[in-house]
Amino acid sequence: MGPNGDGRRRPQGSPAGGEEAGPGAKEPGSPDGAGAVTVLPATDADTASAAALHGRQISEGFLALLGTGFLQLLYRRILLHRQSFLFIARSRGDAVGFIAGSTDVAGLYKSFLWRDGFVAAVRAAGPLTKGWRRVLETLRHGTSERGRNARGAELLSVAVEPAWQGQGAGRLLVASFLEEAIARGSDVVDVVVGADNDRAVALYEGAGFAAVKRFELHPGNESLLMRYERTAPTEPSESLSE
Repeated sequence: MGPNGDGRRRPQGSPAGGEEAGPGAKEPGSPDGAGAVTVLPATDADTASAAALHGRQISEGFLALLGTGFLQLLYRRILLHRQSFLFIARSRGDAVGFIAGSTDVAGLYKSFLWRDGFVAAVRAAGPLTKGWRRVLETLRHGTSERGRNARGAELLSVAVEPAWQGQGAGRLLVASFLEEAIARGSDVVDVVVGADNDRAVALYEGAGFAAVKRFELHPGNESLLMRYERTAPTEPSESLSE
């Protein structure tokens, strides 16, 4: 599937221990019998849903404080950037989650600053005045040696509506993300998560991520760098007997 394709995606199995979801399958424990979750490449109209979900559900970091107008610009840039991707989880037409990432975080941030920086700054002028240090810290992370020289992709954000948390929607989103990253040639996928965010850490561990580094992205807030590494399929061994 292309970087911004509009085809439907139903992952046929989550990497490293995720659940399988065949065509038309219903998520186990879907709230109120709401039906199966389908993960789709986002469209421009979905950037508003992603921004709203981020604002409501992601408390780590400071981006939510910049407002949904700023976030919608950011997710629209992720959608348009060729090395980045955005997926939406839907059930019966309603957005219940999203996931976003990039194989070139430094390039994504540079494109956002160049193309959207002025409008974004106007939309979030007040919070940016108070939180400019955190902006620099985040940009520094995205343009670090890790960001420039990474062999793979980085998962930037994921959120799921509360009613769907623990019901499998998050696992489907991460599985779709890994499928896309691998299809783009990435053997390694990184994600930064709050060290005390037990739910998110468990989600990533279930998908095959492992913690490789503990650090402070923002002073006083400990984070984990977690990494998924794709292992090459092993060749079947030849039988020693006929």
